[in-house]
Amino acid sequence: QFTGVTLKPADGEQIEITFDQPKDIDLFTLTDGATADLLSDTTVPSGAYEWVRLAVNAEFDNVMDSYAMRPTGMYEIRVPSGSQNGLKLVSGFTVLAEGATNLVIDWDLRKALSDPQGQPGLHLRPALRITDMAAYGTLAGAVALETVDDKDVCTNDLMLDTGNAVYVYEGVIDPPGDIGDATTEPFTTATVSQDDAGNYTYQANFLPVGEYSAAFTCQASDDDPELDDDIVFTKPQSFDIGDGLTTEINF
Repeated sequence: QFTGVTLKPADGEQIEITFDQPKDIDLFTLTDGATADLLSDTTVPSGAYEWVRLAVNAEFDNVMDSYAMRPTGMYEIRVPSGSQNGLKLVSGFTVLAEGATNLVIDWDLRKALSDPQGQPGLHLRPALRITDMAAYGTLAGAVALETVDDKDVCTNDLMLDTGNAVYVYEGVIDPPGDIGDATTEPFTTATVSQDDAGNYTYQANFLPVGEYSAAFTCQASDDDPELDDDIVFTKPQSFDIGDGLTTEINF
């Protein structure tokens, strides 16, 4: 549940925008390029901006403003320091004069959601990145059945369609690391799931133009975002993301 947005121009005082009513956004539904409007139809001065800060209601206070659904019921979500200080994204961008600037904030739940021991709810770390829609591309592809069904390696659950993911890294890397790895933590991750035709596919959206690597794992359910886990990946593949283009990488 979001209550407002603060923007910081490079030259000038910060601009604080408070919503008339809190906005509830179901992050779980925003996959494969789907987005929800957080701040739309808002006019701000043109020029360079230094950062964005999101105000969110997310504390362990017995109020279900931000929450997650599990098979055992509804659980409160806490974003550390989110309610007090907001979620600050230090990533510069430019607002065009007499035009529209579109930014997408991506919250990677695989990197963010954890279950802290001894606490009543779930933690949602600020695993956020911001992309200017003026220049971005998409990574997509398929994963072979024998790769997701490797009995010697996989700890996934094919019946529940869980545990399969593609990890995306900035630049050319080898070996790939898990979430929490000190040297090669992924830039983002994409869930691999079975489509209506029975094929295993994935999409990683809103990637800034540049050079990347990607690797597949069928042990994604074993990746604790708070720890450096020893999970198995395929050999990474390197590729470029071009503006407005979809790059296909298969495993």
